[in-house]
Amino acid sequence: MNTMTKTALCAALTLMAVACGPLNENNISTGALKAVQARFGGAQAAPAPTAPVLTRAQVDANPGGFMVLNAYNGTLVAALAAGGSNDNRVTWLSADGLSVTTQNGIMVATRGFPRDLMAADVNGVMQALIAGGGTATRTHETLSDTDQIANQRFACTIASQGRETVGILGRQIGTEVFAESCQSDRLSFTNRYWIDDTGRMVRSLQAIAPDSGYIQLDRP
Repeated sequence: MNTMTKTALCAALTLMAVACGPLNENNISTGALKAVQARFGGAQAAPAPTAPVLTRAQVDANPGGFMVLNAYNGTLVAALAAGGSNDNRVTWLSADGLSVTTQNGIMVATRGFPRDLMAADVNGVMQALIAGGGTATRTHETLSDTDQIANQRFACTIASQGRETVGILGRQIGTEVFAESCQSDRLSFTNRYWIDDTGRMVRSLQAIAPDSGYIQLDRP
């Protein structure tokens, strides 16, 4: 990562407004869930093109106010609008009740999926991205089949994958791509982040939880 990109990323992670307290402890839903699978189901899909659920005019009229979610290999595409925020977290809401909470672009909670990520601590991942790569530990909270909160820790390695130009709502954006490979005693997954030259995360492909797989998030 060059000096300009590294400095911009550091500034963006500090300043970019992206809801919930630590590990979302006040926002835990109930309901029986299936047992944790050995791995996240299926192979990780390549990023899908942004579907026309938003127009460029809508986005330009409200800069930073929207995100596009693409799940289940493109069979679910939804526009998300920025909702409540708390410190550096923001909750993005869809018209049909889905929500994703991000911390500087990194997903820390979901609601409305077959199996949700209830909360996550990703501070170490953000620091590794600022540094241009490294190792980190992330912690996830999920519900057990008895509605108890279960914590799981993942050892992760973050590394640059080089440059890539991505197209989002008619704009071509130069980015640096980072892969985050994580492993616990039962699960493994790889997230990817596309960060532009101003330090803004314009695209990501992130694992939710077993039974829900990966979602792509685009910032038009």
